[in-house]
Amino acid sequence: MLKDKLAALNIANMKAAQKHSILRMAVSIAIGLGLATVLILFTSNKPSESLKYYFTAPLMNASYFSFWIQKAIPIMFTGTAVCIMFSANQFNLGLEGSFLFGGLTAALTNLYIAPNNPALGIPLSMILGILVGALITFIPALLNRLFNASIMVVSLMMNYVCLNFSMYLLFTYFKNPASSKNTYPWAKDTIMTLKFGRGNNQFTLFLSFFVVLAVVILAWYFLFRTKTGYKLRTVGVNANFAKYVGINIVNVAIIAQIIGGMIGGLGGACEIMSNYTNYSWVELTGFGWDGVTIAIFAKNNPKYVPLAALFLAYLRTGAMVMSFKTNVQNELTLVIEGVVILFLLAEKFLSGTYRKMIVAEAEAKKAKAAKEAK
Repeated sequence: MLKDKLAALNIANMKAAQKHSILRMAVSIAIGLGLATVLILFTSNKPSESLKYYFTAPLMNASYFSFWIQKAIPIMFTGTAVCIMFSANQFNLGLEGSFLFGGLTAALTNLYIAPNNPALGIPLSMILGILVGALITFIPALLNRLFNASIMVVSLMMNYVCLNFSMYLLFTYFKNPASSKNTYPWAKDTIMTLKFGRGNNQFTLFLSFFVVLAVVILAWYFLFRTKTGYKLRTVGVNANFAKYVGINIVNVAIIAQIIGGMIGGLGGACEIMSNYTNYSWVELTGFGWDGVTIAIFAKNNPKYVPLAALFLAYLRTGAMVMSFKTNVQNELTLVIEGVVILFLLAEKFLSGTYRKMIVAEAEAKKAKAAKEAK
């Protein structure tokens, strides 16, 4: 069995579709990075220094490395959530709201239910974040079921409902009067991190990193090793066929959206407890949209989400350090993301190469069959 798995990793043993997918991804990333290099060369007063920071900053010291992991964790949560929802062809974009309210719920839990008690506050915040996140993505799914409302439109509006309602709660009931937009602190330091060393050599261990890895594994197992996951993917590929074979496509669609919201809410709770000691979110985090990007990179397969998230976070960390050190705008990363996604979604990109690969594969099979016949 292990031998078969190792063989599957060998590019020579892959099918043409798999090889083409890897080739498209590699070429798209190469084009994006090439464009980044050109832009840096033309815009930076210190091009060699800027390039060094952009491509190697996360590996320069423990502090930058920790920042890299910190940036990857929330988009791993949302990327996994989007993979599940998109696998069922459900374009619920309410993860921004789920993530936001997951963070708010965790903050209020640690402030008022379990103050100065992380042993209780951490698991309770996660549970409540999961429940609140599920509720927020369930509402668009329910409205679609009852009134045939557009999931995409309703979920987008839900994000702003969540944002404005959270701001109302913050400024009306929970804000610290001595601050402009913060709640009271619930701890002197973040409660889901362990820190070692000081200064640039300070390494931060994020407990939420292990949580999100467990989520990724469970999500992959659910999608590819359970009956419900198989039904979900079948609905995503062909809803008419799924209905014909007896799958309740409405129930499957709702389940996918609820699970996505659960993961989003959990991600928001972990983000607050890993990086904050008070609540101060007065705008959408953007992690929900990043989740869509990660899902595109990962081809809706959770097992590729960590790689996609770490790659994106690596570029963002390098861009941040480059901006700080050499004054090159870190929005450069957004340009690269857009270019890579553009090529990944372009169906005709490298289509000629794909046809040649299919022909070569067919000829190889024909030659192998002829050889075995002799």
